[in-house]
Amino acid sequence: MNGQGGRPVDARDSRIGLGELAVAEPSRLAFEGVTKRFGDVVAVDDLTLEVEPGESLVLLGPSGCGKSTALRIMAGLETPTAGVVRIGDRVVNDVDPKDRDVAMVFQSYALYPHLNVRRNIEFPLRSRHVPADERDRLVATTAQSLGLETLLDRKPAQLSGGQRQRVALARAIVRHPRAFLMDEPLSNLDARLRTEMRAELAELHLRLGVTVLYVTHDQVEAMTMGQRIAILRDGALQQVDAPRTVHDRPANAFVAGFIGSPPMNILAGRVDTTDGTAEVVVDGGSIPLGPAAAAALRQRGLPDVTVGVRPEHLRADPAGTLKVTVALAEYLGHEQHLGCRLPGGGLLTVRLPGTRSALGPGDAVTLAVEGDPHLFDPVDGNRIDV
Repeated sequence: MNGQGGRPVDARDSRIGLGELAVAEPSRLAFEGVTKRFGDVVAVDDLTLEVEPGESLVLLGPSGCGKSTALRIMAGLETPTAGVVRIGDRVVNDVDPKDRDVAMVFQSYALYPHLNVRRNIEFPLRSRHVPADERDRLVATTAQSLGLETLLDRKPAQLSGGQRQRVALARAIVRHPRAFLMDEPLSNLDARLRTEMRAELAELHLRLGVTVLYVTHDQVEAMTMGQRIAILRDGALQQVDAPRTVHDRPANAFVAGFIGSPPMNILAGRVDTTDGTAEVVVDGGSIPLGPAAAAALRQRGLPDVTVGVRPEHLRADPAGTLKVTVALAEYLGHEQHLGCRLPGGGLLTVRLPGTRSALGPGDAVTLAVEGDPHLFDPVDGNRIDV
């Protein structure tokens, strides 16, 4: 990973101060046509994906999409049914987990309850027969880098959730692995601790410059943690891009509806150009299209289309083209979300600035759409580029 100005990050000159802590040269991780079947169930479907050396890539998707299975295949805890797995230039399909030089951090922390923090951190060093004085140095340096130096004599039961997760990270870091594999490591923490640990993990990656493959179902976490995001659905890769690109130009309707907080509104519609303008007729009214969007639909010859509108691109306006009824008003301080019912029963989310709106449940409101909507093929769901 590079620092500002493209300069390679060096743990030894970090402003955050890792002391003597260093890591091995980061490795490239690669899935090449990897498939994993459990009986008749395809958990991972022909996955081809690369994680560049020093990159933090997030595997994102709903429960059961195959992301944790893919991570376990990279770790060597599952064997692929087909395909090739590489760490660096080495094919590791038949390499034992202990010989892959990767460290895994689990959702459950997986700490030894009868060992104190010091012993938990040094456990992988003992298993590799690292000399005692070197173990002591590495444990002390790693513990200091994660703010654990005062907790070394405590047992896991005496620690908070955030402290336990730091111990699990320290145990992974102390090995100096070529890559970290993280399986929803923040899921057991409360909202405040998750936010704090996201920041700490991001700083840690910046300091160490290691390769990170990170699994989560939380799209906010993915947008924060990943330099790129790989989105899975039913074991198949949907899109791999930078967080901003995934948000602004989703590859298909599934990605569009999965990314964003609140997520994008997805509506089925009919293309109408009868009066010389172009619009998509949807439940509750219509959504006007600009010239570029209209031209793209004419070129495709589609009578129907799937339309996506971000909640922040809707606003209350008497001159708008969508008529809805407010079902729920959520005031969140910095913003307000309105859950609005369409005449056919569908729900549309509107995201407003923090100023409290006078609108409440039962109110009829007319909405206007700002800018061009996202357009998707109604059959395969793929994006229609405008």
